[in-house]
Amino acid sequence: MDLGKRFKHFREKTGLNQNQAAEKLGIRNYQLGNYETNRSEPNIATLKKMSALYSVSVDKLIGNTRIFVEEEIPEGPTIDVNDLSKRLTDLANELNAYAIEKNI
Repeated sequence: MDLGKRFKHFREKTGLNQNQAAEKLGIRNYQLGNYETNRSEPNIATLKKMSALYSVSVDKLIGNTRIFVEEEIPEGPTIDVNDLSKRLTDLANELNAYAIEKNI
């Protein structure tokens, strides 16, 4: 999906028409139309506003699917996903047994 189509997709997903979105972004309707038809590209300040308005990251908004880690993740306790899954399943079973016992 090209950049303009992504802008339009997220605007429509938010439930806004072009006039509403342009007003909230502080730009003219024709400017947003130009972005959505790839006639021009927004500056970074407008991208940030679009990101906030459409509730998506700038990366997602522009179609960047690569994730870059810029800083190390601090050391801390690690969680074994399989162990966590088992513990959650056990807890769900206990809650289910309690509900049956109490006729809830």
